[in-house]
Amino acid sequence: MELRVETTGKVLEITLCRGEAGNALTAGMTEGIAAAVSAPPPEVTVILLRAEGADFCTGRAPVMPPKDARLTANDLRVKISDPVLAFYEALRSAPVPVVARVQGRAAGVGCALAALADVAVAERAAVFSVPEMNHDIAPTLVMDALVDRVPRAVLARLVLTRQAVSAAEAQAMGLVGVVAEDLDAAVAGVVEGLSANSPAVVRAVKAFLKRAPEASGATRRELAALLNAAATAERFR
Repeated sequence: MELRVETTGKVLEITLCRGEAGNALTAGMTEGIAAAVSAPPPEVTVILLRAEGADFCTGRAPVMPPKDARLTANDLRVKISDPVLAFYEALRSAPVPVVARVQGRAAGVGCALAALADVAVAERAAVFSVPEMNHDIAPTLVMDALVDRVPRAVLARLVLTRQAVSAAEAQAMGLVGVVAEDLDAAVAGVVEGLSANSPAVVRAVKAFLKRAPEASGATRRELAALLNAAATAERFR
């Protein structure tokens, strides 16, 4: 089993189960995660993304075709680029908050997963990196996941230097929300807090977080008013 998806009460838990392979994501895993986060049960108020083993996620399982394959740039886009970008968009668009529990290495796609979570909780020993250029791969797909999460200078540093950064540095950069000595306790605190809320409230907050940054002042205020009113109205049903 590469991926486990379970719902307990208000928590949808997604577990990466390839610990022996650094939890490198296969195509089947990305499809399963995207499907789960796109349509959680209506009672769910938080999605917890976690991983078995020593590392959170060390990237993707190899997907490059052999060098003698006669493929065009469009073939490669359809086979590799578009599915990854759709996966990232599914995480961005999850209707409820996504909490990532990050231990060990978060490299490439793993770094993107942490950044795309609404709250990434990392152990102090966790490290984050974007090492694709070490393999002469243009990391523009990972960059798409990070570009609206961190400043340009931070993104350039991660991609161009390929140097791993500590959890504390990642928090200062904006990649991580919480750095913890006791990872499980910190994750439980965030998840339990969100579990205490109603689905209407967490969905309103998530909708605002997704749409407000790109909205004008007037549109943002209208969005805030509508979401607040809709969530509050659920109390009177």
